[in-house]
Amino acid sequence: MKFFQLLLVASVGVILVSTRAVEQEGKRLIKTSEEDPGQWMDENEIADLIRAHKTFIDITDFDLPAIRPEDVNTKAIPTTIRFQSTVREVLTKLNGQRVEDFVRQFSSYHNRYYSSQTGRDSQLWLLSEVESSIQGYAGSASVEEVDHDYLQKSIVARLEGADPTLKSEVVIIGAHLDSVNRNGASLQAPGADDNGSGSVVVLETLREIVESGLILNRTVEFQWYAAEEIGLRGSQAIAQEYRRNNVDVVGMLNLDVLGYYVNGTNDIGVFTDNGNAQMAQFLRILADEYLEFGRRDRTCGYGCSDHASFTNAGFPAVMASEVVAHPQMHTVNDNIQNMNFVQVNEFVKLVVGFTIEMAEPVQA
Repeated sequence: MKFFQLLLVASVGVILVSTRAVEQEGKRLIKTSEEDPGQWMDENEIADLIRAHKTFIDITDFDLPAIRPEDVNTKAIPTTIRFQSTVREVLTKLNGQRVEDFVRQFSSYHNRYYSSQTGRDSQLWLLSEVESSIQGYAGSASVEEVDHDYLQKSIVARLEGADPTLKSEVVIIGAHLDSVNRNGASLQAPGADDNGSGSVVVLETLREIVESGLILNRTVEFQWYAAEEIGLRGSQAIAQEYRRNNVDVVGMLNLDVLGYYVNGTNDIGVFTDNGNAQMAQFLRILADEYLEFGRRDRTCGYGCSDHASFTNAGFPAVMASEVVAHPQMHTVNDNIQNMNFVQVNEFVKLVVGFTIEMAEPVQA
Protein backbone atom coordinates (compact mmCIF):
# COMPACT_ATOMS: atom_id res chain seq x y z
CA MET A 1 0.00 0.00 0.00
CA LYS A 2 1.31 3.45 -0.86
CA PHE A 3 0.89 6.33 1.56
CA PHE A 4 0.35 9.91 0.47
CA GLN A 5 2.60 12.42 2.15
CA LEU A 6 2.01 16.01 3.16
CA LEU A 7 4.89 18.43 2.73
CA LEU A 8 5.39 20.90 5.57
CA VAL A 9 7.87 23.74 5.24
CA ALA A 10 10.07 24.16 8.32
CA SER A 11 12.74 26.75 9.03
CA VAL A 12 15.51 24.47 7.82
CA GLY A 13 13.57 23.02 4.88
CA VAL A 14 10.90 20.46 4.10
CA ILE A 15 9.81 17.80 6.55
CA LEU A 16 7.76 14.80 5.43
CA VAL A 17 4.74 13.95 7.53
CA SER A 18 3.03 10.67 6.62
CA THR A 19 -0.71 10.12 6.72
CA ARG A 20 0.05 6.74 8.28
CA ALA A 21 -0.23 8.40 11.69
CA VAL A 22 -3.70 9.73 10.86
CA GLU A 23 -4.86 6.34 9.65
CA GLN A 24 -3.85 4.77 12.97
CA GLU A 25 -5.85 7.27 15.06
CA GLY A 26 -2.91 9.02 16.65
CA LYS A 27 -0.74 5.95 17.19
CA ARG A 28 2.94 6.06 16.27
CA LEU A 29 4.91 3.48 14.30
CA ILE A 30 7.69 2.35 16.65
CA LYS A 31 10.73 0.27 15.71
CA THR A 32 12.64 -1.46 18.54
CA SER A 33 15.31 -3.34 16.61
CA GLU A 34 16.87 -3.64 13.17
CA GLU A 35 14.66 -6.63 12.45
CA ASP A 36 11.44 -5.07 13.75
CA PRO A 37 9.35 -3.65 10.86
CA GLY A 38 7.58 -1.37 13.34
CA GLN A 39 4.57 -1.64 15.61
CA TRP A 40 1.73 0.85 16.03
CA MET A 41 1.71 2.09 19.63
CA ASP A 42 -0.27 4.61 21.63
CA GLU A 43 1.19 6.99 24.21
CA ASN A 44 0.79 4.49 27.04
CA GLU A 45 2.61 1.76 25.14
CA ILE A 46 5.45 4.14 24.29
CA ALA A 47 5.62 5.17 27.95
CA ASP A 48 5.96 1.49 28.84
CA LEU A 49 9.05 1.28 26.61
CA ILE A 50 10.60 4.30 28.35
CA ARG A 51 9.78 2.84 31.77
CA ALA A 52 11.45 -0.43 30.77
CA HIS A 53 14.58 1.40 29.49
CA LYS A 54 13.86 0.04 26.01
CA THR A 55 15.42 2.09 23.21
CA PHE A 56 13.39 2.68 20.06
CA ILE A 57 12.94 4.84 16.97
CA ASP A 58 9.68 6.47 15.90
CA ILE A 59 9.50 5.84 12.14
CA THR A 60 5.96 7.16 11.60
CA ASP A 61 7.10 10.07 9.48
CA PHE A 62 10.08 8.44 7.76
CA ASP A 63 10.90 5.41 5.68
CA LEU A 64 14.52 4.77 6.69
CA PRO A 65 16.64 4.24 3.57
CA ALA A 66 18.91 1.25 3.15
CA ILE A 67 22.47 2.51 3.68
CA ARG A 68 25.49 0.64 2.38
CA PRO A 69 28.71 1.24 4.36
CA GLU A 70 30.59 2.00 1.16
CA ASP A 71 28.21 4.86 0.43
CA VAL A 72 29.11 6.74 3.63
CA ASN A 73 31.58 9.55 2.97
CA THR A 74 34.43 9.17 5.47
CA LYS A 75 37.13 11.05 3.55
CA ALA A 76 37.18 14.06 5.88
CA ILE A 77 37.62 12.05 9.09
CA PRO A 78 41.17 12.63 10.39
CA THR A 79 43.45 9.75 11.28
CA THR A 80 46.00 11.91 13.09
CA ILE A 81 46.04 14.98 15.34
CA ARG A 82 47.16 18.17 13.57
CA PHE A 83 46.06 21.25 15.50
CA GLN A 84 47.15 20.68 19.09
CA SER A 85 48.28 24.23 19.79
CA THR A 86 45.03 25.71 18.46
CA VAL A 87 42.88 23.30 20.46
CA ARG A 88 44.77 23.96 23.68
CA GLU A 89 44.58 27.71 23.17
CA VAL A 90 40.81 27.56 22.67
CA LEU A 91 40.44 25.40 25.78
CA THR A 92 41.83 28.24 27.89
CA LYS A 93 38.36 29.77 27.41
CA LEU A 94 36.68 26.85 29.21
CA ASN A 95 34.49 28.30 31.94
CA GLY A 96 33.57 25.62 34.46
CA GLN A 97 31.29 27.89 36.47
CA ARG A 98 29.39 28.82 33.31
CA VAL A 99 28.92 25.13 32.52
CA GLU A 100 27.52 24.44 35.98
CA ASP A 101 25.28 27.51 35.94
CA PHE A 102 23.74 26.42 32.66
CA VAL A 103 22.86 22.95 33.93
CA ARG A 104 21.42 24.41 37.14
CA GLN A 105 19.04 26.65 35.18
CA PHE A 106 18.22 24.12 32.46
CA SER A 107 17.32 21.44 35.03
CA SER A 108 15.18 23.86 37.08
CA TYR A 109 12.21 23.56 34.71
CA HIS A 110 9.49 21.17 35.85
CA ASN A 111 10.35 19.07 32.84
CA ARG A 112 11.49 19.56 29.25
CA TYR A 113 9.00 17.13 27.74
CA TYR A 114 8.54 17.74 24.03
CA SER A 115 4.81 18.54 24.19
CA SER A 116 4.72 20.45 27.50
CA GLN A 117 4.78 24.20 27.97
CA THR A 118 7.89 23.90 30.13
CA GLY A 119 9.44 21.86 27.33
CA ARG A 120 8.87 24.84 25.07
CA ASP A 121 9.89 27.40 27.71
CA SER A 122 13.19 25.64 28.42
CA GLN A 123 13.90 25.42 24.71
CA LEU A 124 13.25 29.14 24.30
CA TRP A 125 15.64 29.87 27.17
CA LEU A 126 18.29 27.72 25.48
CA LEU A 127 17.64 29.57 22.22
CA SER A 128 18.34 32.89 23.95
CA GLU A 129 21.60 31.49 25.35
CA VAL A 130 22.67 30.31 21.91
CA GLU A 131 21.77 33.62 20.28
CA SER A 132 23.77 35.60 22.83
CA SER A 133 26.71 33.21 22.45
CA ILE A 134 27.29 33.98 18.77
CA GLN A 135 27.19 37.74 19.20
CA GLY A 136 30.44 39.29 18.06
CA TYR A 137 31.64 36.21 16.17
CA ALA A 138 34.44 37.16 13.80
CA GLY A 139 32.94 35.15 10.95
CA SER A 140 29.45 34.49 9.59
CA ALA A 141 27.04 32.96 12.11
CA SER A 142 23.30 32.30 12.37
CA VAL A 143 20.76 30.61 14.64
CA GLU A 144 17.36 29.18 13.76
CA GLU A 145 14.59 27.12 15.28
CA VAL A 146 13.44 23.99 13.47
CA ASP A 147 9.68 23.70 13.62
CA HIS A 148 8.12 20.27 14.16
CA ASP A 149 4.51 19.15 14.55
CA TYR A 150 4.68 19.61 18.33
CA LEU A 151 5.30 22.40 20.80
CA GLN A 152 9.05 22.06 21.33
CA LYS A 153 11.44 22.99 18.52
CA SER A 154 14.98 22.00 17.68
CA ILE A 155 17.76 24.61 17.46
CA VAL A 156 20.56 24.92 14.90
CA ALA A 157 23.46 27.39 15.24
CA ARG A 158 25.70 27.63 12.19
CA LEU A 159 29.25 28.95 11.86
CA GLU A 160 29.86 29.30 8.14
CA GLY A 161 33.13 27.89 6.87
CA ALA A 162 35.66 30.29 5.38
CA ASP A 163 37.25 28.10 2.72
CA PRO A 164 35.50 28.47 -0.68
CA THR A 165 35.63 24.72 -1.28
CA LEU A 166 35.48 23.21 2.21
CA LYS A 167 32.62 25.37 3.49
CA SER A 168 30.11 23.11 1.70
CA GLU A 169 31.23 20.29 4.02
CA VAL A 170 29.33 20.34 7.31
CA VAL A 171 30.51 19.14 10.74
CA ILE A 172 27.69 18.63 13.25
CA ILE A 173 27.87 18.66 17.04
CA GLY A 174 24.53 17.60 18.54
CA ALA A 175 22.64 16.82 21.74
CA HIS A 176 18.99 16.46 22.67
CA LEU A 177 17.38 19.15 24.80
CA ASP A 178 14.24 17.38 26.06
CA SER A 179 13.75 15.35 29.24
CA VAL A 180 11.25 12.77 30.47
CA ASN A 181 10.19 11.08 33.70
CA ARG A 182 9.73 7.36 33.08
CA ASN A 183 6.84 7.25 35.55
CA GLY A 184 4.72 9.77 33.68
CA ALA A 185 5.08 12.53 31.09
CA SER A 186 3.57 15.19 33.36
CA LEU A 187 5.94 14.48 36.26
CA GLN A 188 9.05 16.42 37.22
CA ALA A 189 12.07 15.55 35.07
CA PRO A 190 15.09 17.79 35.76
CA GLY A 191 17.22 15.94 33.23
CA ALA A 192 20.48 17.40 34.54
CA ASP A 193 22.49 14.51 33.16
CA ASP A 194 19.95 13.48 30.51
CA ASN A 195 20.57 15.69 28.73
CA GLY A 196 21.53 18.97 30.33
CA SER A 197 25.07 17.63 30.29
CA GLY A 198 25.15 17.07 26.53
CA SER A 199 23.34 20.34 25.81
CA VAL A 200 25.84 22.39 27.81
CA VAL A 201 28.87 20.72 26.22
CA VAL A 202 27.57 21.65 22.77
CA LEU A 203 26.93 25.22 23.95
CA GLU A 204 30.25 25.59 25.76
CA THR A 205 32.09 24.41 22.65
CA LEU A 206 30.29 27.03 20.58
CA ARG A 207 31.10 29.71 23.13
CA GLU A 208 34.78 28.84 23.25
CA ILE A 209 35.10 28.89 19.46
CA VAL A 210 33.39 32.28 19.27
CA GLU A 211 35.33 33.80 22.19
CA SER A 212 38.65 32.65 20.76
CA GLY A 213 37.98 34.45 17.47
CA LEU A 214 38.75 31.23 15.63
CA ILE A 215 37.57 30.93 12.03
CA LEU A 216 37.18 27.43 10.60
CA ASN A 217 37.43 26.24 7.01
CA ARG A 218 34.49 23.83 7.14
CA THR A 219 31.01 24.83 8.24
CA VAL A 220 30.09 23.74 11.76
CA GLU A 221 26.55 23.33 13.02
CA PHE A 222 25.70 23.10 16.70
CA GLN A 223 22.35 21.33 17.05
CA TRP A 224 19.96 20.72 19.94
CA TYR A 225 17.18 18.23 19.24
CA ALA A 226 13.59 18.17 20.43
CA ALA A 227 11.72 14.95 21.22
CA GLU A 228 14.65 12.55 21.44
CA GLU A 229 13.12 10.72 24.39
CA ILE A 230 10.11 9.57 22.38
CA GLY A 231 11.95 8.07 19.42
CA LEU A 232 14.58 10.53 18.08
CA ARG A 233 11.92 12.57 16.32
CA GLY A 234 13.69 15.95 16.18
CA SER A 235 17.05 14.64 14.98
CA GLN A 236 15.39 12.38 12.42
CA ALA A 237 13.54 15.32 10.90
CA ILE A 238 16.82 17.19 10.45
CA ALA A 239 18.92 14.23 9.31
CA GLN A 240 16.43 13.00 6.73
CA GLU A 241 15.91 16.53 5.41
CA TYR A 242 19.68 16.91 5.04
CA ARG A 243 19.76 13.63 3.14
CA ARG A 244 17.00 14.76 0.77
CA ASN A 245 18.79 18.06 0.17
CA ASN A 246 22.19 16.38 -0.34
CA VAL A 247 23.85 18.29 2.49
CA ASP A 248 27.45 17.10 2.68
CA VAL A 249 27.66 16.10 6.36
CA VAL A 250 31.25 14.88 6.80
CA GLY A 251 31.00 14.07 10.51
CA MET A 252 28.43 14.13 13.32
CA LEU A 253 29.23 13.84 17.05
CA ASN A 254 26.35 13.23 19.45
CA LEU A 255 26.64 13.99 23.18
CA ASP A 256 24.19 12.32 25.54
CA VAL A 257 24.40 11.77 29.33
CA LEU A 258 27.92 12.90 30.22
CA GLY A 259 27.86 13.72 33.92
CA TYR A 260 27.30 10.63 36.05
CA TYR A 261 30.57 9.64 37.70
CA VAL A 262 31.53 6.53 39.64
CA ASN A 263 34.58 6.87 41.89
CA GLY A 264 37.66 5.48 40.22
CA THR A 265 36.09 5.33 36.76
CA ASN A 266 38.09 8.09 35.12
CA ASP A 267 37.05 7.24 31.58
CA ILE A 268 34.71 8.51 28.92
CA GLY A 269 32.67 6.16 26.73
CA VAL A 270 33.14 5.83 22.97
CA PHE A 271 29.98 4.17 21.67
CA THR A 272 30.50 1.79 18.79
CA ASP A 273 26.93 0.89 17.79
CA ASN A 274 24.52 2.98 15.71
CA GLY A 275 27.54 4.72 14.24
CA ASN A 276 30.62 4.74 12.07
CA ALA A 277 33.82 2.83 12.91
CA GLN A 278 36.18 5.52 11.56
CA MET A 279 34.45 8.14 13.66
CA ALA A 280 34.79 5.97 16.76
CA GLN A 281 38.50 5.56 16.08
CA PHE A 282 38.86 9.32 15.69
CA LEU A 283 37.27 9.84 19.12
CA ARG A 284 39.80 7.43 20.63
CA ILE A 285 42.65 9.43 19.09
CA LEU A 286 41.17 12.69 20.42
CA ALA A 287 40.68 11.28 23.92
CA ASP A 288 44.26 10.04 24.05
CA GLU A 289 45.58 13.45 23.00
CA TYR A 290 43.42 15.96 24.85
CA LEU A 291 41.83 14.31 27.90
CA GLU A 292 43.07 13.59 31.40
CA PHE A 293 40.49 10.80 31.52
CA GLY A 294 40.93 7.56 29.63
CA ARG A 295 38.31 6.02 27.35
CA ARG A 296 36.41 2.77 26.98
CA ASP A 297 34.37 1.32 24.14
CA ARG A 298 30.70 0.86 24.95
CA THR A 299 27.42 -0.01 23.23
CA CYS A 300 23.96 1.30 24.03
CA GLY A 301 21.46 -0.68 21.95
CA TYR A 302 19.30 -0.03 18.92
CA GLY A 303 18.39 3.62 18.33
CA CYS A 304 19.66 4.72 21.74
CA SER A 305 20.32 8.36 20.82
CA ASP A 306 20.44 10.94 18.05
CA HIS A 307 23.58 9.76 16.28
CA ALA A 308 21.44 6.86 15.03
CA SER A 309 19.33 9.37 13.08
CA PHE A 310 22.36 10.56 11.14
CA THR A 311 23.71 7.05 10.65
CA ASN A 312 20.32 6.02 9.25
CA ALA A 313 20.49 8.97 6.85
CA GLY A 314 23.87 7.82 5.51
CA PHE A 315 26.17 10.21 7.37
CA PRO A 316 29.26 9.27 9.47
CA ALA A 317 28.21 9.66 13.09
CA VAL A 318 29.28 8.59 16.57
CA MET A 319 28.31 9.16 20.20
CA ALA A 320 30.36 9.94 23.30
CA SER A 321 28.78 9.35 26.70
CA GLU A 322 29.43 8.45 30.31
CA VAL A 323 30.80 4.96 30.95
CA VAL A 324 28.35 3.98 33.70
CA ALA A 325 24.68 4.73 33.02
CA HIS A 326 23.02 7.05 35.51
CA PRO A 327 20.84 4.86 37.79
CA GLN A 328 18.41 7.78 38.32
CA MET A 329 17.99 8.54 34.62
CA HIS A 330 14.42 9.52 33.70
CA THR A 331 13.49 10.24 37.32
CA VAL A 332 13.18 13.27 39.57
CA ASN A 333 16.63 12.42 40.97
CA ASP A 334 18.47 13.15 37.74
CA ASN A 335 19.45 16.48 39.25
CA ILE A 336 22.50 18.69 39.52
CA GLN A 337 23.48 17.19 42.89
CA ASN A 338 24.21 13.91 41.08
CA MET A 339 26.44 15.50 38.44
CA ASN A 340 30.23 15.52 38.25
CA PHE A 341 31.42 18.61 36.41
CA VAL A 342 35.06 17.53 36.27
CA GLN A 343 33.85 14.74 34.00
CA VAL A 344 31.56 17.04 32.01
CA ASN A 345 34.51 19.34 31.32
CA GLU A 346 36.49 16.38 30.00
CA PHE A 347 33.81 16.06 27.33
CA VAL A 348 34.18 19.76 26.54
CA LYS A 349 37.85 19.09 25.81
CA LEU A 350 36.89 16.18 23.57
CA VAL A 351 34.33 18.20 21.62
CA VAL A 352 36.51 21.27 21.18
CA GLY A 353 39.20 18.96 19.84
CA PHE A 354 36.72 17.23 17.55
CA THR A 355 35.40 20.51 16.18
CA ILE A 356 38.79 22.03 15.42
CA GLU A 357 40.42 18.89 14.08
CA MET A 358 37.41 18.16 11.83
CA ALA A 359 36.64 21.67 10.65
CA GLU A 360 40.28 22.84 10.34
CA PRO A 361 41.21 26.35 11.48
CA VAL A 362 42.10 29.03 8.97
CA GLN A 363 45.85 29.37 9.18
CA ALA A 364 47.20 32.90 9.61
